[in-house]
Amino acid sequence: MGNNSTLPSATRRLFLQRSLLALGAVVAAPAISTAAFADTSAIDAPSLKVLSAEDYRILSVVTDTVIPRDGAFPLGALDVDLAGRIDAYLEPEDTELLQGLRGALMFLEHKAPGLIGIDNPFSALPQDQRESLLLTLRDAGGDATAVFAALRGISMFYFYTDEQAWPQFNYDGPLVKRGKPVYPQVRD
Repeated sequence: MGNNSTLPSATRRLFLQRSLLALGAVVAAPAISTAAFADTSAIDAPSLKVLSAEDYRILSVVTDTVIPRDGAFPLGALDVDLAGRIDAYLEPEDTELLQGLRGALMFLEHKAPGLIGIDNPFSALPQDQRESLLLTLRDAGGDATAVFAALRGISMFYFYTDEQAWPQFNYDGPLVKRGKPVYPQVRD
């Protein structure tokens, strides 16, 4: 066991199993430059370990949509820099997981809005349309639902492991203090 900083195996498998369709959808789309979306970004990327600035920007919007400030809790994903927290736990050597995560982000950003008849990227949508799109993915079934579940799952998991969030749901923290959380490794 030990102190393992990789994602839980269940999350890893979900990204790996379901990312091929998302990656194929992005490859089939015309090349999209990140410069075209610079005007939609008010999020400055911190020093990142694994994610690109574009990955971080999109993941920040995703986590903010899943856990908005003054939603279920007064504290939101942007308050704890959830995308930065996720980046800190990713390992550069885990190329399959990173490819799956990037595929899911690109699918959500560029292809998923078409499911609700919108041409704009996910990150350019207002909060209510982003929420509606995520609900559409949740209910679509198949790979779209898997992408939704994986991104929602990773967002919720890392939000709940952040000490700043604990008072929001009346958790006093573990009895024994540790560094990074320890994750059980589930074998296939």
